[in-house]
Amino acid sequence: MKKYFKSLLIVPIVLLIFATTITASAIDFSKNESYYEKLCFGTISRENYTVCQQFQTYINQKAKNAQADLAALQNDLKDVKKNIVALAQKVSEYEATIVELDRQIRILTDSIYYLESNIKTLEKEIVIREDNAKKIDNGIRERLVVMQGFLSVNGYIEFIMNATSFSDLIRRVEGIQDTTTYDKEQIKALQTEIELIKIDREELVRQQVVLVENRVNLESNQTTMAQMKLEVEKIISEYKKQEADLLAMQAELISDLKAVQDKLKRVSAALKAVVTSNGFLRPVASGYRVSAGAWNYPASFGGGRHIGIDLAAPVGTPIRAVGNGIIMYSADGCATYGYLGNRCGRPGVAMGGNQTYLLTSINNKTYWIINFHMKEGSTRPMGTIVNQGDRIGNIGSSGNSTGPHLHIEVVYVGNNSMNYYASRWNGDLSFGAGWGTTGYNRRCEANGNKPPCRLNPLNVFNVVTGRGY
Repeated sequence: MKKYFKSLLIVPIVLLIFATTITASAIDFSKNESYYEKLCFGTISRENYTVCQQFQTYINQKAKNAQADLAALQNDLKDVKKNIVALAQKVSEYEATIVELDRQIRILTDSIYYLESNIKTLEKEIVIREDNAKKIDNGIRERLVVMQGFLSVNGYIEFIMNATSFSDLIRRVEGIQDTTTYDKEQIKALQTEIELIKIDREELVRQQVVLVENRVNLESNQTTMAQMKLEVEKIISEYKKQEADLLAMQAELISDLKAVQDKLKRVSAALKAVVTSNGFLRPVASGYRVSAGAWNYPASFGGGRHIGIDLAAPVGTPIRAVGNGIIMYSADGCATYGYLGNRCGRPGVAMGGNQTYLLTSINNKTYWIINFHMKEGSTRPMGTIVNQGDRIGNIGSSGNSTGPHLHIEVVYVGNNSMNYYASRWNGDLSFGAGWGTTGYNRRCEANGNKPPCRLNPLNVFNVVTGRGY
């Protein structure tokens, strides 16, 4: 077939010159990758050949860049304990890279499937076109041979003189002209077929190259993504181990204590009128799962210290007052979605995101309820008197958080009235129960229920880690 194809070049070919419709040198592919994936990972027209070559170079480089990012991450992880805060703050970037790699893997997989199928189709089309061109060429050659002998001077005169009438003469002359026009059209058809074969062969070679390169990119991205997931898990695991102590380092007295005390004095009479609640109410009514319990994270999370429990639920899920009481303090202004290592939370506890502190009376005992990671703009104002079941905020993922949930802690304050403790509060957001290792050591179960001490919220709210409600 190749030998035959060369013989077709005997017939003059007028090559069409196509203007490039996209100026490749001016393109920032990162701004619209999906468009160029659709354009270039299938059959393309010749005018887009250059731009798609450059896009393929971009995709190849992107796979190499992901490998370089992984190598840099692995280098940083050589001293993960020392670099944990900085690494944790970049986890969201690494996770975004993983998401993009996953997208690229799906796109490349689809492109490979399409290219493998389309290459076979192109190969069949080329064979059909070559056969068609051969038939046209043979027909032209046969007619040229016949006409060459027939249109000699003698043959031409004999053909004309054999006319039986003037009208027959006209038909014979017109017949010669019609035959000539037909042959010209056949030559043009042959030229078109040859050009289409050339285009198909160029596209076939291009797709074969893209197929090979995308197979390499697919394998590279799969390996990079799998390894990056493992490295991110190492960061999260180490961070969870250190989280309680990192939080303790950030937990200081509130800076606006004087303003808080003044406001509490103004609501003192109303606070005295609050009646004690009969038992604890769960902070979320339904549609949540206990994703982490006290006093440690699950081994899959790194097994670090965790002095509260996490209730995972969609952003916006209402958070309820577990008992009658007063919002002693709240801090808002963090974005609803934070990330691992995010320090937002001031003037409350840094890293706690948007937060609310409820002083409540349950069965004539006083408790301090700490709520972290709330939705931006949802916290009830400081000094608000609430009844059991009132909404005090909504679930978010603010501050040091990797997904929507409520982190809740319970501190047993003592047996005196809420007003007694409110009037004596020194601004300590743990209400004397401490944070981190200190908070763990002040568990009620470990110190004989001597207040202030920390209760296990799993027992307080009668829920089980890993179960949905």
